[in-house]
Amino acid sequence: MIAGSMRRGFPVGIVGVLAAFAAAGPVSPGAARAGTVVGRLELPPAPERGPVIARGFVDRVENPLADIKKPSLGPYLVVVLESEQRSDTAPAQVNYDLVGESFVRPVIAVPVGAEVVIKNQTKIARTIAAAEDPKLITGPLNPTGTKSFRATQPAIYTLGDKDAPHLRGKIVVVASTHVASVDDAGRFEMTDVPDGSYKLRVFYYDAGAEARGGKRSDWLAFTADVTVASRGRSNRTEVNAKLPAAELSPRAASGKQ
Repeated sequence: MIAGSMRRGFPVGIVGVLAAFAAAGPVSPGAARAGTVVGRLELPPAPERGPVIARGFVDRVENPLADIKKPSLGPYLVVVLESEQRSDTAPAQVNYDLVGESFVRPVIAVPVGAEVVIKNQTKIARTIAAAEDPKLITGPLNPTGTKSFRATQPAIYTLGDKDAPHLRGKIVVVASTHVASVDDAGRFEMTDVPDGSYKLRVFYYDAGAEARGGKRSDWLAFTADVTVASRGRSNRTEVNAKLPAAELSPRAASGKQ
């Protein structure tokens, strides 16, 4: 089950959960129980345009033949399940590729201990660096080449190339192995989540506000309590949460003053 909660006097979020359990035979008393957590974040209306990070391109114009697709806030969010439990399983490698004129996603979440590998899938050499730690990634990133680093502690890194102001990406390192990206519809999924109590947290990369020198991206005040309780060999816990519109202001996301 799940219950919405807010910090610092924010209104309580509207949260619902449906747990569906499928029994598939007896389970050994000593066997660890784990399941899949799937969810959907109800997002505020999309802004009219995406965040303006740099004026490196010609501005868009209205298309008389087709409507311009509105951007989604989903790709600028990542979710994590936090608990006091600690996993003995080593985190898997996390890939964060350069594709075209951007990273494959605006923001990703990475468990502490994971190796982050950045591959340049373009034909242009880049000099990628982290604003918070210039020594984290050094030297040129040539076409088809890779750079990597080990995420040793919780941190937030802003990646960019000084010669390409429009190229920005965010890596959020967390002390949990249960992380997920969010799609355009607000959906996410985490597998192999052991039984237990967790707190769902959401990180929002406000690229537009950062580009204007405004507030730094951070965790939303919104949180929700999630309980995973298996029955049988498999289970599925569904989480639905409505994010407060005030924390995901379209005005802030759009890059408009």
